[in-house]
Amino acid sequence: MPEHASSVTSASLHAGNLYADDRYMVRNRHQIRHLLQAMIDQRSMVTVHPDGRDQSFPSAVLEVDGDGLILDASPVPSVNHAVETATSLLCFGQVDKVNVRFHLHGHRRVDRDGHVAFEAALPEEVHHLQRREFYRLETPVGDSPYFDLPDPEGNDAIRLRVLDISAGGIALLLPAEQTLLNLQARYTGILDIPEAAPFTTAVIACNLRQQKQPNGLEMTRVGLRFSDLPRGADNLIQRYIFRIDRLRKARSNGD
Repeated sequence: MPEHASSVTSASLHAGNLYADDRYMVRNRHQIRHLLQAMIDQRSMVTVHPDGRDQSFPSAVLEVDGDGLILDASPVPSVNHAVETATSLLCFGQVDKVNVRFHLHGHRRVDRDGHVAFEAALPEEVHHLQRREFYRLETPVGDSPYFDLPDPEGNDAIRLRVLDISAGGIALLLPAEQTLLNLQARYTGILDIPEAAPFTTAVIACNLRQQKQPNGLEMTRVGLRFSDLPRGADNLIQRYIFRIDRLRKARSNGD
């Protein structure tokens, strides 16, 4: 297996302070091998995005040893070519129905019992929500998703900036005396995530609370839980979170 390759440590911005997402990050090599082996034992599918792009293919971890892993290739030659030329692979999977994501570097094509596969060093860190929680990302003002809600009076959809997002839901900010959303009610709208195609999803209003803004204005913060996310939407959300975390870490390092 190849030597270790450097990986990007994700971080996020909250209340103006930079902090590492350490609650969910596994960096112990023994624990990483254990998670990857569990993916093999549970036959967990891995969704692989070469260079984190929209294009992806279904794969699986075939083998894990002390230094690296073997990842199944695609049956489509053009996809394997894209993997070969990629500088990194962004991978999503599950262990015990808990989301796992990791970045692979330094991968290379190998022949495994007459089948194409890819060999890579163990990831230096694995994002794993051990407590079945959803990591929420506070979105940057200039690069945030938007949620379009139908107007009750039949006018154009109401476009609202998403304040924070996770694989479980989103938060929106509305006027203090808002009448658009009611607690425990179900709504259907369009989530528009940067660098991804907008998709329709249902949401349920789980909490509403008053929040004073820095300018003194009272607003209502609404927490919405996803209901019946369309297939692949979870990956779009996680890729957005990963991209923003990576940009913030690069900025904090002066890159």
